[in-house]
Amino acid sequence: LPAGSPGVPPGPRSGPPVRQFVRPAALLPASASAGQVRALLTGSPDVSGVLLVDRDGVPVRSVHRSRFLLTMSGRYGHALYADRPAAKLGDVPRTVGVDATAWEVLDVVAVGGRGRTSDDVAVVDAHGRCVGVVRLADLVRALAESRVEEAAGLNPLTRLPGSDAITAEVDRRIADGRAFALSWLDVDHFKQVNDRAGFAAGDELIRAVGRALSRAASGSTRVGHIGGDDFLVLTDPEALEGLASRVLDVPWAAGGRPVTLSLATVLCPPGGVPDHRQAAACLAPLKEAAKALRGASWVLGRAGAPGHEVRRGSNRAAAQTG
Repeated sequence: LPAGSPGVPPGPRSGPPVRQFVRPAALLPASASAGQVRALLTGSPDVSGVLLVDRDGVPVRSVHRSRFLLTMSGRYGHALYADRPAAKLGDVPRTVGVDATAWEVLDVVAVGGRGRTSDDVAVVDAHGRCVGVVRLADLVRALAESRVEEAAGLNPLTRLPGSDAITAEVDRRIADGRAFALSWLDVDHFKQVNDRAGFAAGDELIRAVGRALSRAASGSTRVGHIGGDDFLVLTDPEALEGLASRVLDVPWAAGGRPVTLSLATVLCPPGGVPDHRQAAACLAPLKEAAKALRGASWVLGRAGAPGHEVRRGSNRAAAQTG
């Protein structure tokens, strides 16, 4: 088995998209006075904060309800601040893009002092204009629920998600118009591994392959264990070569016997496939082609295009003739 720590490093975090949690934002011009902000807050008890925006709708200051009203309710608070710019009682706004995930919002919340953990986070479009806000409580509740569902779907041997998590992410990328690569990987002649080395050695080999895939994963790469010795890997096309090298170009063994792996990949450009079922259908003949090669193999195809490219492995008939 390849060297490496026994633990599986945390993989990329996707999580629910922030779009699911966007609430309408309470907006006022950046020039608004503290009195105007106070009037808005006292008249709208459900509003947790106000965003002060410039003429283009870009947030420039964030006013937190509790901190602002506490300052205004002080002995001289109203007299001191009512006619002054509310921006002086605000903070630098925390923002995320409209395409962010819930986990990315938590990363934004984690930056800075603990006193701002309850602040709304502004969601902005590609031009920085506010389209709404998200609240930490909504995110924490949803992430807790998603983690429970995810844990129920983890493979007990590798603690990796199953096919449902990967195919759902495939459909999300298709809906977003993103190019992606879907790969299938397994151990060659795995039944013989179990028969000759024993099931315990076979299980340890599967765990080691799962660890290697998790270590090789980066960015938006997702790794799934769909059962037995079969794995699914979803990644960006440009990350393929590095991932394949870290998994295929190392010696593998089980019970003292050398073992090889087979990898099949289908590249899917934007609009190349309508859903994950079609992506899997494109992958099936590539898997068969990879298994027909000798040694560690990798076959690469493109959705909608005939043929495939052999990146690793050699033709069995040619190898036997030689």
